[in-house]
Amino acid sequence: MDVSDKKISSIIAEIVDENDCGMNAFVHRKSLKLTFIPNEFNHYLDDFEDLFKDELDEINMNLNLYFKIEPPSSHESFNIMKSFAENLDQSNLKEQLFSALNKRKPFAHFKHIIDHSNIREKWFAFKKQESIQRVELEFKHEFQGPNKP
Repeated sequence: MDVSDKKISSIIAEIVDENDCGMNAFVHRKSLKLTFIPNEFNHYLDDFEDLFKDELDEINMNLNLYFKIEPPSSHESFNIMKSFAENLDQSNLKEQLFSALNKRKPFAHFKHIIDHSNIREKWFAFKKQESIQRVELEFKHEFQGPNKP
Protein backbone atom coordinates (compact mmCIF):
# COMPACT_ATOMS: atom_id res chain seq x y z
CA MET A 1 0.00 0.00 0.00
CA ASP A 2 1.45 3.32 -1.09
CA VAL A 3 0.07 6.03 1.16
CA SER A 4 1.73 9.32 2.02
CA ASP A 5 2.95 10.06 5.52
CA LYS A 6 0.65 13.08 5.52
CA LYS A 7 -2.38 10.85 4.84
CA ILE A 8 -1.36 8.41 7.59
CA SER A 9 -0.83 11.31 10.02
CA SER A 10 -4.30 12.61 9.19
CA ILE A 11 -5.84 9.16 9.75
CA ILE A 12 -3.99 8.77 13.05
CA ALA A 13 -5.13 12.21 14.23
CA GLU A 14 -8.75 11.35 13.43
CA ILE A 15 -8.47 8.04 15.29
CA VAL A 16 -6.94 9.78 18.33
CA ASP A 17 -9.78 12.33 18.40
CA GLU A 18 -12.47 9.65 18.11
CA ASN A 19 -10.78 7.37 20.66
CA ASP A 20 -10.76 10.33 23.04
CA CYS A 21 -14.56 10.44 22.65
CA GLY A 22 -14.84 6.74 23.52
CA MET A 23 -15.11 5.41 19.98
CA ASN A 24 -13.51 2.27 18.57
CA ALA A 25 -11.82 2.82 15.22
CA PHE A 26 -12.09 0.13 12.58
CA VAL A 27 -9.55 0.60 9.81
CA HIS A 28 -10.01 -1.13 6.49
CA ARG A 29 -6.67 -2.81 5.80
CA LYS A 30 -6.65 -2.04 2.05
CA SER A 31 -8.47 1.29 1.64
CA LEU A 32 -7.73 2.71 5.13
CA LYS A 33 -11.37 3.78 5.31
CA LEU A 34 -12.28 4.56 8.90
CA THR A 35 -15.43 3.46 10.70
CA PHE A 36 -16.13 4.57 14.24
CA ILE A 37 -18.43 2.73 16.62
CA PRO A 38 -18.93 3.43 20.33
CA ASN A 39 -16.70 1.38 22.59
CA GLU A 40 -18.97 -1.07 24.39
CA PHE A 41 -17.23 -0.32 27.69
CA ASN A 42 -17.90 3.42 27.45
CA HIS A 43 -21.44 3.26 26.11
CA TYR A 44 -24.42 1.01 26.24
CA LEU A 45 -24.00 -0.46 22.77
CA ASP A 46 -27.67 -1.50 22.68
CA ASP A 47 -28.55 2.19 22.68
CA PHE A 48 -26.52 2.68 19.52
CA GLU A 49 -26.99 -0.65 17.76
CA ASP A 50 -29.67 0.66 15.37
CA LEU A 51 -27.61 3.75 14.53
CA PHE A 52 -24.55 1.66 13.65
CA LYS A 53 -26.29 -1.43 12.25
CA ASP A 54 -24.95 -1.06 8.69
CA GLU A 55 -21.40 -0.42 9.88
CA LEU A 56 -21.52 -3.31 12.37
CA ASP A 57 -22.88 -5.66 9.69
CA GLU A 58 -20.14 -4.63 7.22
CA ILE A 59 -17.39 -5.14 9.79
CA ASN A 60 -18.79 -8.45 11.06
CA MET A 61 -19.13 -9.85 7.53
CA ASN A 62 -15.55 -8.81 6.66
CA LEU A 63 -13.66 -9.07 9.95
CA ASN A 64 -10.44 -10.07 8.20
CA LEU A 65 -10.43 -6.79 6.24
CA TYR A 66 -10.45 -4.57 9.33
CA PHE A 67 -8.29 -3.96 12.33
CA LYS A 68 -9.58 -2.31 15.46
CA ILE A 69 -8.02 0.45 17.54
CA GLU A 70 -9.75 0.88 20.86
CA PRO A 71 -9.55 3.86 23.18
CA PRO A 72 -6.84 3.52 25.81
CA SER A 73 -7.75 1.33 28.75
CA SER A 74 -8.07 2.90 32.18
CA HIS A 75 -4.66 1.39 33.02
CA GLU A 76 -3.09 3.03 29.94
CA SER A 77 -4.78 6.35 30.76
CA PHE A 78 -3.52 6.15 34.33
CA ASN A 79 0.02 5.55 33.06
CA ILE A 80 -0.23 8.60 30.79
CA MET A 81 -1.25 10.73 33.77
CA LYS A 82 1.57 9.27 35.85
CA SER A 83 4.11 9.91 33.09
CA PHE A 84 2.93 13.51 32.79
CA ALA A 85 3.34 14.05 36.53
CA GLU A 86 6.81 12.46 36.46
CA ASN A 87 7.93 14.88 33.75
CA LEU A 88 6.82 18.03 35.56
CA ASP A 89 9.40 20.51 36.84
CA GLN A 90 7.04 22.18 39.29
CA SER A 91 7.57 20.15 42.44
CA ASN A 92 4.48 21.39 44.31
CA LEU A 93 2.16 20.59 41.41
CA LYS A 94 3.99 17.33 40.83
CA GLU A 95 3.36 16.32 44.44
CA GLN A 96 -0.32 17.27 44.17
CA LEU A 97 -0.76 15.16 41.03
CA PHE A 98 0.95 12.14 42.57
CA SER A 99 -1.20 12.55 45.66
CA ALA A 100 -4.29 12.63 43.41
CA LEU A 101 -3.15 9.49 41.58
CA ASN A 102 -2.81 7.65 44.88
CA LYS A 103 -6.28 8.54 46.12
CA ARG A 104 -9.57 6.85 45.46
CA LYS A 105 -11.02 8.16 42.15
CA PRO A 106 -7.62 9.24 40.78
CA PHE A 107 -9.01 10.38 37.42
CA ALA A 108 -11.40 12.88 39.01
CA HIS A 109 -8.76 14.21 41.41
CA PHE A 110 -6.14 14.51 38.66
CA LYS A 111 -8.62 16.34 36.41
CA HIS A 112 -9.59 18.74 39.18
CA ILE A 113 -5.96 19.69 39.80
CA ILE A 114 -5.22 20.07 36.08
CA ASP A 115 -8.36 22.16 35.49
CA HIS A 116 -7.36 24.57 38.27
CA SER A 117 -3.72 24.92 37.27
CA ASN A 118 -1.64 26.85 34.75
CA ILE A 119 -0.56 23.64 32.97
CA ARG A 120 -3.92 22.58 31.58
CA GLU A 121 -2.90 23.14 27.94
CA LYS A 122 0.43 21.42 28.58
CA TRP A 123 -1.49 18.37 29.87
CA PHE A 124 -3.73 18.22 26.80
CA ALA A 125 -0.73 18.51 24.47
CA PHE A 126 1.09 15.74 26.37
CA LYS A 127 -1.96 13.47 26.37
CA LYS A 128 -2.51 14.01 22.63
CA GLN A 129 1.14 13.25 21.84
CA GLU A 130 1.04 10.07 23.93
CA SER A 131 -2.18 9.03 22.17
CA ILE A 132 -0.65 9.69 18.75
CA GLN A 133 2.36 7.53 19.62
CA ARG A 134 0.05 4.75 20.83
CA VAL A 135 -1.97 4.72 17.60
CA GLU A 136 1.19 4.98 15.47
CA LEU A 137 2.52 1.86 17.20
CA GLU A 138 -0.70 0.01 16.43
CA PHE A 139 -0.41 1.03 12.76
CA LYS A 140 3.22 -0.08 12.60
CA HIS A 141 2.33 -3.39 14.23
CA GLU A 142 -0.49 -3.92 11.74
CA PHE A 143 1.43 -3.02 8.59
CA GLN A 144 5.01 -3.86 9.54
CA GLY A 145 4.47 -6.63 12.10
CA PRO A 146 6.54 -9.80 12.28
CA ASN A 147 4.52 -11.55 9.58
CA LYS A 148 4.37 -8.58 7.19
CA PRO A 149 6.69 -8.05 4.21
